[in-house]
Amino acid sequence: GATSLTFEELAAEVGLSESRLAELEKYGLVVGKPVGGTAYYDEEAVGVARLAAGFLRFGVEARHLRMYKSAAEREAGLFEQIIVPMLKQRNPEARRRAMEAIVELSRLGEGLRESMLRHALKDYTSR
Repeated sequence: GATSLTFEELAAEVGLSESRLAELEKYGLVVGKPVGGTAYYDEEAVGVARLAAGFLRFGVEARHLRMYKSAAEREAGLFEQIIVPMLKQRNPEARRRAMEAIVELSRLGEGLRESMLRHALKDYTSR
């Protein structure tokens, strides 16, 4: 469903202080949609805030989480180069293929990131 929480409700939902949530918003990690002078936050914002709260428990500050936003934006740019030509065909089949491509590219990116992270940390994780 379409979650629609206020700033205060979002903070309570994910167990963050309002000042911590404001930091996440300041760095563009959590974004609300303004409706009649009040910002409302969707499921994506809840997910991001919850994950960020996990990092914050390890002492990782919001400013350090910006690298994830930057990496995601670069990755989205790469995916757009692949799917925009499909979408320009303006037919349901091409649109379906584009949506499937996004899912598959996302899965591949996640796997590659996980594998590269494991490799980068192997000195600490291998016995």
